[in-house]
Amino acid sequence: MDIPNLIGLSGAVIAGVAYIPQIVHLIKEKCTAGISQGAFLLWLIAAALVTINAIYIHSVVFIVLGVIQLSSTGLILLFSVIHKHNVCEFHAAPVAVVK
Repeated sequence: MDIPNLIGLSGAVIAGVAYIPQIVHLIKEKCTAGISQGAFLLWLIAAALVTINAIYIHSVVFIVLGVIQLSSTGLILLFSVIHKHNVCEFHAAPVAVVK
């Protein structure tokens, strides 16, 4: 594998790692605060379309990124539906106003 593909795969892995805190919080705390199901549904559709194109053009980097995005957004969407309207203590706490 050449350097540009390794760089691209590194970026795909970083994108996947970036989803982990959201997924862990959502599953562990059952907290859907700040999650827009509509937005994640659109991101899931977009990821599917981009992944289809990546497969068609045989782009390994974008196939890997697509699989990461499909699985991550799919998990977030699924658990946001399962735990709809649940909010953890941290997100339910009132925000202090600083004057």
